[in-house]
Amino acid sequence: MFRSAHDNSKYVPAFSIIEAVVGMAITAIIMGILFVIFSIVSGRMLDFKNQNQLVNDLNRLTYSLNKDIFEKEKMTVYETEIAFNGYAGERVLYQFSDDYILRNSETFIDTFRIKLNRMIMDTVKSKSEQFVFQKIKLNIESNEKEMDLRFYKRVYPNELLQTIKK
Repeated sequence: MFRSAHDNSKYVPAFSIIEAVVGMAITAIIMGILFVIFSIVSGRMLDFKNQNQLVNDLNRLTYSLNKDIFEKEKMTVYETEIAFNGYAGERVLYQFSDDYILRNSETFIDTFRIKLNRMIMDTVKSKSEQFVFQKIKLNIESNEKEMDLRFYKRVYPNELLQTIKK
């Protein structure tokens, strides 16, 4: 009886070297494309985070200033600072430096990465001339754009009388 060589040997399924090289080349191309896509998405997410941080700082600054204006009794404006004195003696101080604004209260210190170009303090009256306001105009630079923020603190008649007496 004649037996063929195929009958006695066991075949193990495997890839040839050419198939393995082609598979590794395709895998390398796919990994390279994924790396480039990941790098682009990471860069965009970092840009978005930085942009969001600027908007967040601006929103927090305007909220904090408005809150202090309406909740505190007295506002005093200095060359590079704004001080708020509360009814119970508490004090909040805004300090302006070249690249950031610092809000310092008795319990919390907050930093806003906003550049202040100019601060102008003025006293204005309402159209009916019935009310007097302290007006603060902050010219800031945020996201490489210049903008003006205006805040108004009402001055009550008793405060006007106190300043006249002094």
